[in-house]
Amino acid sequence: MVFVGGKLSLKGDKKKGKKKKSKSKHDKKKSSRDEEAAAAAAAANDSNGSDVDEDEMTEAERKAQKYKQQAEKKDLEKVAKQSHRDRVEEYSQKLSQLTELNDIPRVSAAGNG
Repeated sequence: MVFVGGKLSLKGDKKKGKKKKSKSKHDKKKSSRDEEAAAAAAAANDSNGSDVDEDEMTEAERKAQKYKQQAEKKDLEKVAKQSHRDRVEEYSQKLSQLTELNDIPRVSAAGNG
């Protein structure tokens, strides 16, 4: 059962509804301009997000970023070196070398009867 907070409503109670404030055209234009400005600022931050100033980074952060870029470059080179067919064949060979769970016999006495 879900508890909904608030006042207990009785059958004979008459509720006073809240009046909604109507928005003028001026308010709508103002809010749309604010949204556009926020979207433009977010787009600008996304493009500059990867190019963090070197001055703001610590030495450890610079090393970590450099290592991350080198690892990413190495992974891309590895992927670009092999075709899809070669990757699938390599994966198939790897799977064929693994033992399957159904091939391993049970050793426990509990499963014998």
